[in-house]
Amino acid sequence: MARLLLDSLLVLAFFSLLTSFVEATYIFGLLGTDIPPEIVCVLLLVSPVLLLLVPRLVESRAFSMITGALGLLSWAVSLPLSTRWRMLVSGAGCSLFLLFLAARIRQSPRSPAEVGGSVAIGVLLSVLIRSLRSGNLVLSGGLRLLLGAALAAVALCLLLASPREDPAPAPSGAARAGFWRALGLSLGLFSALALLWFGFTSPAVIARWGETSYPLVTIAVVGAIALFLLLRERLEPRRASWLHLAWNAFFLFALGCALSSRQPVFATGSTYPLYAPAPGLPGSIALWALIVLHPVLYVDIGRFVGALHAERPSPRTMAGAFSVGALWLLLLTFAQIFTTVYDYIPAIGPWFRDRFWLVVSMPALAAALSALLLKRGIAADSGKPAFPRPVLVIALLFAAAAMVIPWITEARPPAARAAGSLRILTWNIQQGIGRTGEKSVELQLDLIRRVQPDIVGLQETDTARIAGGNSDIVRFFADGLDMYSYYGPDPVSGTFGVALLSRYPLQSPRTFFMPSRGEQTAAIEAGIIVGQAKLRVLVTHLDNDGAIAQQRVLLQRAALAMADAEKVVAMGDFNFDPSTEQYRISTAGLEDAWLSAERRVVDPGASDPAGRIDHIFLSPRTRIVRAELLPEGPSDHPALFVEITW
Repeated sequence: MARLLLDSLLVLAFFSLLTSFVEATYIFGLLGTDIPPEIVCVLLLVSPVLLLLVPRLVESRAFSMITGALGLLSWAVSLPLSTRWRMLVSGAGCSLFLLFLAARIRQSPRSPAEVGGSVAIGVLLSVLIRSLRSGNLVLSGGLRLLLGAALAAVALCLLLASPREDPAPAPSGAARAGFWRALGLSLGLFSALALLWFGFTSPAVIARWGETSYPLVTIAVVGAIALFLLLRERLEPRRASWLHLAWNAFFLFALGCALSSRQPVFATGSTYPLYAPAPGLPGSIALWALIVLHPVLYVDIGRFVGALHAERPSPRTMAGAFSVGALWLLLLTFAQIFTTVYDYIPAIGPWFRDRFWLVVSMPALAAALSALLLKRGIAADSGKPAFPRPVLVIALLFAAAAMVIPWITEARPPAARAAGSLRILTWNIQQGIGRTGEKSVELQLDLIRRVQPDIVGLQETDTARIAGGNSDIVRFFADGLDMYSYYGPDPVSGTFGVALLSRYPLQSPRTFFMPSRGEQTAAIEAGIIVGQAKLRVLVTHLDNDGAIAQQRVLLQRAALAMADAEKVVAMGDFNFDPSTEQYRISTAGLEDAWLSAERRVVDPGASDPAGRIDHIFLSPRTRIVRAELLPEGPSDHPALFVEITW
């Protein structure tokens, strides 16, 4: 029981460190700082190459104990650190865990059912912890910090107290795995781990892939894990079967269909506004199918680990294969990030545009192809029951909690009230990062809560991906404020995120894209009924130069709404100031809420309003009682707040 709990906590620690490391590294890229380790640190993910210098280390118990203990200490220490130090410490922790994993596989006999089950429980723990914060992995403050430190301490004690395990004897006649075979198994192992990290450790990400219910997706993910744990022995025959290969194939097909059905194609000559594609019934079925089928990843990991242990590749072969596998994980990480920041990557960046579905499907294809090698593989078997009953009971209790908590924490907007006034806020939240480069989601929530707006337009909310820590800031804000919400362009589109929150129900919210020369831009439009007033709300984030073609598309949508006797609220980060042509054509048909306000307030810490690029434009003859520019500290932009009446 102790080693199962230990292995599960090690899985949780590794995914937590990897998430924190990539997010922190991306933050420095986002801020454009000149910190020297920014580029060098990513090489920590190929630490297994060090084993090529001293390959016998993979057989040293002392080496595995030291790297595992230091990795867990890195996890505990990294939790409260600033972004700079979190990047370095969590990166070191990832590096240590990769070295530890190579030694652990070499030294410790495990049945595939035991390995797969431990990974499944580790993923379950990640889902449970994230459910406490609306899908966000936040272990860095107050009681949550104590929880993270306690988990790390328990894992460290279990590791130090673990008995020595002698490798299982190789079956008679078994051939030692050569480099290419060990490489194929390693690539399959790292591919399966990457897929779990890309989405299944955080169901909020999958919910955003499909623009569907986070609680329902959590129930489906956790239910699939629970079913796998209950049936694990039946799903783990000693040799791979055609059923296992077919399972991988169906999972790959479901993943590709679910994502490609949501992938916009921004081809030259497209007609704008280009609305986000609706996946239809086939795409929706594919999304739920990939969730139900995802336990094949636990089966894969168990069998890849079992084969690598049982077939005894030489230490140098193991080191080389693991080094290439870790490099593959690094390349997959870059590839997923490039699907959003392609415009900033010379030469190769444009290839990743519109290819999120392909990038995420690549590790699924690699895992499926690697599974073909298992037809000759011999799984390690410890000769002991894979799961004691107490472990299974505890895991099922965790599963039950993970299913229930999202329903408890989700937003419950109060009944809409008739009103003759509205409080509106627009804010570029810089993906939850403050001006100093520290995560500021709590401060941002506090600021919004203090203003008590009725409608909130947010920009740079695209955090439901590995570069954003697989977090869902929009859900975090909506749950904390008890507001209706719409995420805007989903992560599949590779677009800067915009979002809309409202105390009033949103009518037919949808996303449309605008013509873009480089990074793709989008806008949200939704109807809101306040008493007798019908509002058309538009939220956007334009190109860095405030592209005039994009603003013309937005103004066309506003004009159509006013022609239907709707009041218009168009807000966002427009990236143009009052001296530009874009501003002139905007104020020809709409009012600038800041200039038209009866009272204007500039809070200490806010930027000079003369150069403002965040605007709220309103239908003519709207009475603006008050406008306020709020401090920039929690983000690199000031929030703009207005109160209107009619």
